[in-house]
Amino acid sequence: MIRGAYVVLAGLFILTPLMVVCVVAFTSASFVSFPTPGFSLRWIIKVLADPAFMRPLANSVLLGLAAAVSAAFLAVPAALALARGGFRGAAEIEAFLLSPLSLPALILSIALLFYFSRLGMGAGFIGLLVGHTVIVLPYMLRTVLAVARGADPALEEAAFVLGADPWRSFLHVTLPILRPGIVAGALFAFLVSFDEVAVALLMSTVSTMTLPVAILNHVANNYDPAIAAISLIKIVLVVAVLVALELGFGLDRLMLSRRRP
Repeated sequence: MIRGAYVVLAGLFILTPLMVVCVVAFTSASFVSFPTPGFSLRWIIKVLADPAFMRPLANSVLLGLAAAVSAAFLAVPAALALARGGFRGAAEIEAFLLSPLSLPALILSIALLFYFSRLGMGAGFIGLLVGHTVIVLPYMLRTVLAVARGADPALEEAAFVLGADPWRSFLHVTLPILRPGIVAGALFAFLVSFDEVAVALLMSTVSTMTLPVAILNHVANNYDPAIAAISLIKIVLVVAVLVALELGFGLDRLMLSRRRP
């Protein structure tokens, strides 16, 4: 009874701000107010037709996908080496690769800004991609590493006995085993990149501006329901990704849970 009430209250505490945003997005007023005087699609239509929001939204989606793919290419071989190598210093290397989780994003963004300046590179998509890859790499590494450590090495040995070379064994045996961890890590990586602000604030340009930066810029100069409308679009996009993954793979398997008979 008490546990159920606690869960309901915690859920309401988390969801109530989102529900307020969704309601305000459909307001007919010219300013943010709650409760709303009436309902209208004017702000949703305005945001969808505004390049100041749609271009950063496209940049955020592209950057999130690119960061997830880049992190996968780095995390998969690192996870396999850490899970099976048994070499000296593996624990220290793992801690180093996971260290961005404890490093403030603002400090990382300032360091990247100075680093790229020393290399003669200005802010742009490459800097954003590098920064976001560093930030999301630990999420990808932890999920893939969990699967790699739980995998049975006898499956790869059986593939070698049957005549498969290392590349075929990786493609047809290892990669399917790691797929739940890769997909789950990619999901976390995309969502973290999609909502990241600090690196994008310092490393983006006008043409590579991401959606969180565009929202901050709009809030600094305006106080209208357009912010609620673009926030609603973000919520719908994230929910759509989760639903697609649930239908395609099942979130319980992606979260590495094991079904018990």
